[in-house]
Amino acid sequence: MDPGARANAVSIIANLLLAIAKFVLGTMAGSTAVVADGFNSAGDIVATAVGWAGYQGARRPPDDNHPFGHGNVESLAGLIIGVILCMTGVFVAIDGARALASGPTEPPDLLALWVVLGTAGIKEGLYRYTTLVGRALNSPALLASARDHRADVLIALTVAAGVASARLGLPWLDPLAAVAVGIWITGLSVEPIRSNLGVLLDEAPADVTDAVRSAIASDRAVHRVDHVRIHPLGSYYVADVEIAVDPGLSLEAAHHIAHRIEDLAKERVAHLSEVRVHVNPMAIPNEEATEPSVG
Repeated sequence: MDPGARANAVSIIANLLLAIAKFVLGTMAGSTAVVADGFNSAGDIVATAVGWAGYQGARRPPDDNHPFGHGNVESLAGLIIGVILCMTGVFVAIDGARALASGPTEPPDLLALWVVLGTAGIKEGLYRYTTLVGRALNSPALLASARDHRADVLIALTVAAGVASARLGLPWLDPLAAVAVGIWITGLSVEPIRSNLGVLLDEAPADVTDAVRSAIASDRAVHRVDHVRIHPLGSYYVADVEIAVDPGLSLEAAHHIAHRIEDLAKERVAHLSEVRVHVNPMAIPNEEATEPSVG
């Protein structure tokens, strides 16, 4: 099992155990907020399973119908995770609001407090682990899961504050904390929806474009960088570039320069899987050129 698949498996198992614990122990302790957070963990199971499927699908090799590979499958999975988060948040907020409107209830047992504090500790560990793997692989799905884990830490602490307040004589704070949890989860859905939708709509990251342009311009044979186009494909990028070189060069020399530029860009820019280089003779003016001559 590769690191990404292992991280997804660990997340699914942890969320499954947490969901069971929250539903069972939250009900035993009489805490609406803890049970509501159990629905959050249940949603996390589905979201992580979708992310895992996307991660596996994105690593399928290119074929005739997908010459650039299947990288955007992972971004599609990230978008689905965002929608699941949004739906879960709305459900939890509505459920908490209904409990709040029904009137005062008995304060939850101390057991509820221990459950949410344990959740906070486990989720912080998952956040650190998933972030480490997600950054190494530049995985949209894993990084989205990592953000969810960190947010779950803050959510658990919010629930803990609600449970503690209820035990101190303010029972209405427990369902109010459930509403806060729902609103928070809904807010979490914005980033994965926005970022993964951007990838699917071919939104080029400015920092990657600048890094590729800088790498190419550093080669002394390149007189001008005419175009740099970055195509995000899930966790990796494909670049289309045009460069201007000395028009007196032979076709073979220009060919060698193009291959050198490709290797240089892939060496300096992380997660760049393919670079396609088009060579223009410097004599042809290019009104859209954005880099001054370096030769």
